[in-house]
Amino acid sequence: MKTVFMFIGAFFLLVFLVLAGGVAYNWEAAKQIWRFSPVVMPAMYGAPENQAEANEQDIRFLKQFLKYDRSFSEDERTAFLDYVEELSARAAELSKADLYLGISHAVAIADNGHTGTSASPLYREFNRVSAKFFWFADGLYVVRAGGAHKDLVGMRVVAIEARNVDQVERALQKYTGGVPAWRKLYSSLFMGSPEIMHAAGLAASPDALSITIADTNGAERNVVLTGSTVPGQIDLARRRPWETLKATPLADEDSTWQQTLSLNTDEVSHYLRDTDENFYRTRIADGVYLRAQLLLEREETPILSHFEAVLNDAAEAPYAFMVVDLRWSPGGDYTKVIDFVKAAPNAVRENGKIFIIVGPQTFSAAVVTTAFLKYYGGDKSVIVGSPMGDGEIFWAERGPLPFKLPNSGFSVNFATGYHDWAEGCAGKHKFCFSQNIVHEVPAGSLQPNVLIDPTYADYASGQDMIMDWILNEEAKSESISAQN
Repeated sequence: MKTVFMFIGAFFLLVFLVLAGGVAYNWEAAKQIWRFSPVVMPAMYGAPENQAEANEQDIRFLKQFLKYDRSFSEDERTAFLDYVEELSARAAELSKADLYLGISHAVAIADNGHTGTSASPLYREFNRVSAKFFWFADGLYVVRAGGAHKDLVGMRVVAIEARNVDQVERALQKYTGGVPAWRKLYSSLFMGSPEIMHAAGLAASPDALSITIADTNGAERNVVLTGSTVPGQIDLARRRPWETLKATPLADEDSTWQQTLSLNTDEVSHYLRDTDENFYRTRIADGVYLRAQLLLEREETPILSHFEAVLNDAAEAPYAFMVVDLRWSPGGDYTKVIDFVKAAPNAVRENGKIFIIVGPQTFSAAVVTTAFLKYYGGDKSVIVGSPMGDGEIFWAERGPLPFKLPNSGFSVNFATGYHDWAEGCAGKHKFCFSQNIVHEVPAGSLQPNVLIDPTYADYASGQDMIMDWILNEEAKSESISAQN
């Protein structure tokens, strides 16, 4: 028996030494995980007896959120706790939509784009009208619609429930944190659900939505859209607002649906080709166009081999220009782009340009990629498009598990690491993300050098106004070079 205990003791000592050795060998990685990737401890409540108790438990657990998220200032922490107490007092009367909006408002007090409730319930759990909206430079438009309302495609939304649509958007801002472009982008998802709009006090009924639309001649009329759910809605894949612009049917649309663009792959502009692919690239004359979405190296989203191929193709003859389209990129792991962004300037000719296309969906690691390309590209780099979904300064990073409420199942994203891509945060902020200390660059302002915000008519034409501008600039540049 003594031998058995000695064997067990030796085994556990060996395991301890191996673990300790692994931590020592990967000390920097271990420190990063410890500081910036906390494991959320699950709620340990008994099964609720009714909906009121279920709501109360979710709200009680929400108070633990401040243990994980660091983006709240002291005043914002106080406002958060005060609001959660107010929400708790109303727990018994809250519908699921009320609860979702209450939680969304509470965490949006941090005013940080990475700190917020997951948007997936907006299209998975709550009812939706048979129309999908998107914001353009000239307003909110019906981009796709189905059933009896497919004739609404191309109509501008003037008002919702007799409220000017801009006023409605402003009223919805409190449910999403971050910069104005990010808040506005996601407001269109809220607007598509009568349940959500009713809970927000912006619709008379949770079952239908009254909208005022204007046709191309400016003639207005009112339309009532009924909310419904569709089979399989709860299992829909993650959807981001820009996907409303796709020229192909979406998973929750049947054959009665019509979209603005229904062009063949070869007819649609490059920015909307093969949108189910995470990475798209093509040669355009003597230049190259690449569109990256999720910046993660996974089996289903490989990016490193694509970046490598772009650089390899320029090994013998540098590109006349390079277009890096990040307008649909929600971010990922910015360390995966570092080799590419450092090499990209040498992959274009001495007088060539790197055009970085951005927009409201450009977020997180995509913003960092923009900062890298601007910094390393210097005079070669030109940012084109509309303001991004993140500013130069933001909080990001999170743990391996989401902060998930025990009964409703709503997930809330938290943020633990500070970023400053204007001036840098290393040595200035105690929670500056550890990777930034190694890789950050003082890129300055990341506002577009050239502001191009397409109208609905621009989009509906099937053309890409941003690429049209870029190619026109290249044509002028080549003409000047030829004259010299």
